[in-house]
Amino acid sequence: MADDGMLLNFEFGDAPLKSQVKFKGGRWRDRLKAQRSVKLHQDGPSSTPQDDDASRSAKRPRTEDGGSHRYAKMPRTADSNTKPPSHAMKTGQISSSLFTSNPAAVTDFEQPPVEEAEPAKPSNAPLSDEAENFHSLGLSRRVAQHLATKLEMKAPTAIQKNTVPVLIKEDSDAFLQAETGSGKTLAYLLPIVQRIMALSLNEDGTPKKTRVHRNSGLFAIILAPTRELCKQIAAVLEKLLRCASWLVCTTVIGGESKKSEKARIRKGVNILIATPGRLTDHLDNTEVLNVGTVRWLVLDEGDRMMEMGFEDDLKAIVRKIRVDKLEKENAEGVVLDGVLPSRRVTVLCSATMKMNVQKLGEISLEDAVHITASKSEMEGDADASNEAAFSAPSQLKQACIIAPAKLRLVTLIALLKSTFARKGSVMKAIIFISCADSVDFHYELLKDTKALEPPTPEDSGTQPDRNIHTESTVAPAAYVTSPANPKVMLHRLHGSLTQPVRSATLNAFSTCKDPAVLITTDISSRGLDVPAVDLVIEYDPAFAGADHVHRIGRTARAGRAGKAVLFLLPGSEEGYTSILSTSTPIAPQLYESILQKGLASAVNLPSTPTTAETEKQTWSSRAEALQLHLEQRLLAAASPASAANDDNAEDGGPPSKFNNAKGKPRQQQQKGYPIKPKDNPLLDAGRRAFRSHIRAYATHVREERVYFDITQLHLGHMAKAFGLREPPGGIGGGVARRAHNKGGGGGAGEKKGRMVGSGGANVGSSSSTRRDDGDGDGVGAAVDEDAARRMKQKMRMVMNASSEFNIG
Repeated sequence: MADDGMLLNFEFGDAPLKSQVKFKGGRWRDRLKAQRSVKLHQDGPSSTPQDDDASRSAKRPRTEDGGSHRYAKMPRTADSNTKPPSHAMKTGQISSSLFTSNPAAVTDFEQPPVEEAEPAKPSNAPLSDEAENFHSLGLSRRVAQHLATKLEMKAPTAIQKNTVPVLIKEDSDAFLQAETGSGKTLAYLLPIVQRIMALSLNEDGTPKKTRVHRNSGLFAIILAPTRELCKQIAAVLEKLLRCASWLVCTTVIGGESKKSEKARIRKGVNILIATPGRLTDHLDNTEVLNVGTVRWLVLDEGDRMMEMGFEDDLKAIVRKIRVDKLEKENAEGVVLDGVLPSRRVTVLCSATMKMNVQKLGEISLEDAVHITASKSEMEGDADASNEAAFSAPSQLKQACIIAPAKLRLVTLIALLKSTFARKGSVMKAIIFISCADSVDFHYELLKDTKALEPPTPEDSGTQPDRNIHTESTVAPAAYVTSPANPKVMLHRLHGSLTQPVRSATLNAFSTCKDPAVLITTDISSRGLDVPAVDLVIEYDPAFAGADHVHRIGRTARAGRAGKAVLFLLPGSEEGYTSILSTSTPIAPQLYESILQKGLASAVNLPSTPTTAETEKQTWSSRAEALQLHLEQRLLAAASPASAANDDNAEDGGPPSKFNNAKGKPRQQQQKGYPIKPKDNPLLDAGRRAFRSHIRAYATHVREERVYFDITQLHLGHMAKAFGLREPPGGIGGGVARRAHNKGGGGGAGEKKGRMVGSGGANVGSSSSTRRDDGDGDGVGAAVDEDAARRMKQKMRMVMNASSEFNIG
């Protein structure tokens, strides 16, 4: 009883008092989410996230007249409601659910797959007929015995059987067309080596009085679109020339010293492998390069060279070789006619007959014979629109995974983890990604943060020195290891790397004895023959359907088995498989089966200071914990102390000791103002990769944009595939984005969850976009003429004008 007679009766109940939690620092969105989460847990189990979503009012739908560019919230489908619910994390962090608000897949996964009556016979394997051997094709016993004993090749493939006799006996041009991995390289190398050897050897194998050597003249030039393919052709040719040690071959490619190349040409060479740009340079500036004795000009992967913009260079090369007078004997008096072709022979190799290939044929070929792997196709008329005969090998198993954008990253990790779950099942895998920025980001994200241990003095005599060129491109992988394969090596390769780094990385991947993964762009899609590649993953679909065949052709080569997996988004992308030319059906798979198999056990996280837990009971909780862990890695910033010592820190806090250039000291921590930490380099890489990926998505060919419609792409969901909480802005700015963002080009993606539409980023509106087609540096948006010229000048200074492949 109070003094004034008022009775105070306050009842608090049995429940404990609710403590008010205040969050400071960080982004205001994160603070708001954290406060809502605390309030949700304090209110008790009566309020659930599902109830909160149900009571929330719908967003304003998009109007027909285009007055509003807001999009309505994506409808919740029956399939999405049946997905596993979001599990609360014990870390105190907020993780948006991966299994809600996802678009429903159109494909019917309930239908059982069609089982084959018997396994398909390999379509690119060597012939099994005992009567078929290399000697029966017209090759000398010396060459045939060398192939059988040294190279372990006893029987030819179908394309080699049809090509070698024609090029040995006849002097006409030829157009070779066969599927990937069928042996086209040896199909044109064997006749060239056989006829050059005939200048020094008689039919019975005895040497002639006059034997040609490296100074006897240049007899053949082989052109390839990429440096990696040139080096691979040279490696095959060097093995073949071991039976004729007096013949010499060499390469002239971009990225290497032209002075050393001129020295090798001056010393003498019989067969030259080159890229078009560098060969054009030598034809104009290298006087010792004499093409008067050249009898063969081989254009390997002709369609790729035309796509990469080498048409002018190819015209100049063909014109330069044809204008010079054909020498009937060399400087030493050796008669060339009668043994070598009496005219210059051009051989064009391509897996398809596109319009650009036909145009290249008109430039280079004269009365050419069409040679394929099948006799019936050679006798009949070639149908330019029929590419079914030149599809993937029949023994290659193909599948496509329908995964929503939010689940792409965890599904990829689960697929790799299940792939290397058994010892010896898969030795090497290749992941194709659209752009170089995305390759760099996924490499940094998936590699183990623990540095390689330096070799001890005891191991210095037994282990070779570590290659300095692969220190930034080869590292142990995290997340995908297993008790059966505790060590998986991760590699990255794209056109922005220097030539020594590219060569060393490709060699490390080819010779790696441990299970290995190569993350690469389309630079590795043509002609590369890496042994023991059992799996090809197209994480980003190819920019054109024809490139799909070349990508998956890196596996199932020369009759070996292989598997290819294609990632697609639910919706319009699912129809993409209907236009692919395949000899085997593409089996659709839902992401749930991949997650269940790959996340059946805990994921081995790298040694990073994160608090995510993967020791969960269900695969869905492990998937959410893995996604949270990846997002935490990107959000982990540098310490404030390191930011305080950086004089070039960004705005938002006193980053250094001095206030300005005059040297006046700052008052650190004045009025409690914190020092802004530096951004995580991994976060910056993720933002760059996201922007480049969206720009690359807009560069699909016109005929396929009905399947890859950028207006249907959800930026908020796609951001989670790069470990980002929200999509970064500036997508339409490109490499030369202006500060004030004139024209509204960078307005898309600034709000989380916004889809790319008519009011979003100006992505793909111009044709002047760039891709990593072979030796470029990724994907860029359209820029004006002045900005493009300045960027070219800057790239020229950086690369020392050494690469003719830096197009765009």
